[in-house]
Amino acid sequence: MNDLFDPQSEFEIKGSSDLPQGTTLIQIWRGEKTIFLQERGDVTIDNSGAFPIVNFYAGEKIGAETWLSLGGLIAKWLKKSALSQAFLEIPSASMTESAKKELIEGLLLGAFSFNKYKKKASTAKKTLFLPDSLNDLLSECQKVCDAVNMARGWGHEPAAEINPLTLVERAQLLAERWGLNCTVFDDQQLKEMGAGAIVAVGQGSKTPSRMIILEYKGDGKSTPVALVGKAITFDSGGYSIKPTDSMVGMKYDKCGAMAVFGVLRAAAALKLPTPLIGIICAAENMLSEKSYRPDDILISLSGKSIEVISTDAEGRLVLADGLTYAQNNFRPRAMVDLATLTGGCVVALGTVRAGVLCNNDALFQSLYEAGERTRERIWRLPHDEDYAKLIKGKDADIKNSGGRKASPVTGGMFLKEFVSDDLPWAHLDIAGVADLADGNDICSPGATGFGIRLLLDWLQTF
Repeated sequence: MNDLFDPQSEFEIKGSSDLPQGTTLIQIWRGEKTIFLQERGDVTIDNSGAFPIVNFYAGEKIGAETWLSLGGLIAKWLKKSALSQAFLEIPSASMTESAKKELIEGLLLGAFSFNKYKKKASTAKKTLFLPDSLNDLLSECQKVCDAVNMARGWGHEPAAEINPLTLVERAQLLAERWGLNCTVFDDQQLKEMGAGAIVAVGQGSKTPSRMIILEYKGDGKSTPVALVGKAITFDSGGYSIKPTDSMVGMKYDKCGAMAVFGVLRAAAALKLPTPLIGIICAAENMLSEKSYRPDDILISLSGKSIEVISTDAEGRLVLADGLTYAQNNFRPRAMVDLATLTGGCVVALGTVRAGVLCNNDALFQSLYEAGERTRERIWRLPHDEDYAKLIKGKDADIKNSGGRKASPVTGGMFLKEFVSDDLPWAHLDIAGVADLADGNDICSPGATGFGIRLLLDWLQTF
């Protein structure tokens, strides 16, 4: 069971009061460029003294992303080095608490590697020591980053390992370990309650749809916040089948829900006061004689009818029923959904920011500020009612695709149809940021865990 939840990293981080014997000292160099130190992350090594000293360059100018980035670069260097242990000296006098937190988070996030299916020469972990004055901060950061790295690991798992049924098993174990309530609706129960959209998406697979509800009680005094995540464990496109190149990487189509799992885990570990509801909408979009088809008309849990234009626009269908269930049964004070929803969002915003369609200015502003603080950045999409005309149905209330034009917006507008106007709600289209082919300073190639740190920061201020 520990393999499911323990961070998959190549070194561990511990506190120490002094430099352990035989340990290499890592120092952070700040200041003007030198002939050897030109870019952030550049390294010089001094072996002339009693112990080796490694200098990491923080850069000539200290900007908003310096410390998070530097922590990740140090972690990546350690993973490749032959060192078995090192001690990182923290220039405490010149660093704010926020900077120290970002540096530690960068170290923990950069340490992640998904090596589960690789043949390893050694299982021995390296150790990075930090001054023990940072033990409390390290403990807090570990609770957050362990949740992010768990979500990354689950995101990497192929459909042969994670499908709607095995995801239920993981959710139940997660709930048991972190004191959450877990309720699961199978496809027959979903059908009986009228959730025809999520049922349709999964009916072509041998592993049919599931809706998973996780509840974190918090302080038990306030109205909960609902988080709804898309968990398409594999997306073939259905009868609107994807080309081969577009199908590779569709194991990451569940990353919105993986972020919801991560937030619930971290909230419980941190003992956040805000009660949370996590709704996981799980399905596998496959082809068979039972698959739903273009031109089918589905009746959603809300009672609205949906005309299927594309079976590859399936994420919004499962989320429609999840959003309806969340607001009807829990009446949250705010609701946020996360989904790898549209390729159009990748075209519009690339791999830098997630797109957000939001019906409440104050909610968007608080999410935006949390994104700037955590470097999980977002950008607002328009929600003019004129866009809703693009998804007006001919033979049903609405259709599930408005075509290529403004696709990130019409995808969000489709979801807006299932949210009450008086409920503050935000839709995060994380298609461009949920996984990165080349990785970045704090993330190896693959799943990023985007959204967890953003939402945890937001929940502590909302």
